[in-house]
Amino acid sequence: MKILITGNYDSTYNRTRILLKGLQNNPQIELTEHPINSPKKLDKIPLKKLCDEADFIYLPPFTHESVKYIKRLTNTPIVFDPLISKYLTKVFDYKQISKYSPRAYKNYLKDKVPMQQCDLLIADTLEHKNYFSEKFKVNPNKIVVLPIGANTSDFIPSTKKETSIFKVGFYGGFIPLQGVSRIIEAAQILQNEKDIHFNLIGTGFELEKIKLLVQKKKLNNINFLGWIEYNELPSKINEFDICLGIFGDTPKADMVIPNKIYHYAALQKCIITKETQAIKEVFTDKTDIILTSNKAKTIAENILFLKDNKSVTDKIARAAHTLIQKEYNENKIAERFIDFLKKFK
Repeated sequence: MKILITGNYDSTYNRTRILLKGLQNNPQIELTEHPINSPKKLDKIPLKKLCDEADFIYLPPFTHESVKYIKRLTNTPIVFDPLISKYLTKVFDYKQISKYSPRAYKNYLKDKVPMQQCDLLIADTLEHKNYFSEKFKVNPNKIVVLPIGANTSDFIPSTKKETSIFKVGFYGGFIPLQGVSRIIEAAQILQNEKDIHFNLIGTGFELEKIKLLVQKKKLNNINFLGWIEYNELPSKINEFDICLGIFGDTPKADMVIPNKIYHYAALQKCIITKETQAIKEVFTDKTDIILTSNKAKTIAENILFLKDNKSVTDKIARAAHTLIQKEYNENKIAERFIDFLKKFK
């Protein structure tokens, strides 16, 4: 099967990286990459030739604007993997745009048009599929659910060096979806537990706001580690005893399973995250993850429980690792993707 990957995409982005790696490992697939940086400066002739020669064209995350352009060039089926809704993210998650403004409608169309034009639409969760279908009037029969998974060749667990400090880890963007303020509130509740430290990796537009909150509360059990490169993430996460997911109140927070959840699990970490329908599509509470409300008190209670019950923590961590190895590694994700294409034909 010949698959062309094109559009204005980032090959290092997590979803794209995982799927490309799995497809490259699969002997059934002949993979060609042809990124588009600027359609205006692009020579259409070689691109059209590649499009026509392919069995399928895959447009990775955030290539919304590329769908219409590629659709004009070829009749080869287009598989679009938006990952996010621009409308949902900007209007309801970041709240950068008023719901009834012209800009909101423009972003709505940026989602709706490519989702309707593509031949096969990919969602990362069933919750996202339902949203795409209902909000943008997309035929649900052309939407398939392909979980994110993890590159298990990159995220390999290692034995944590035993210390007197129980390290609670988090990585991610400091954005509303993450609910970092709830983590800070949990840290405040646990501030008298001198052997519990919180380690926060990442940047984002709410970072300074969060740092000011920590200063205001005079907390000394929180470390801000800043941005860490992808290839350094596994070793840093391997230093943590447990890991925290997302705790946001936004609609998007209830529709996604973030990259880091799969990464934590691949690294055999016990995870605490907000209970949502999306997370339960893959993980099972108290079996391979700890699901909780996003209230600081319950987050803190779960952290204390895991600290005091190492056997439970280790059992859940092992189950999470097994789940990823068996069902959600890069090769399994690619196999699911290929199966969808075979059924489409």
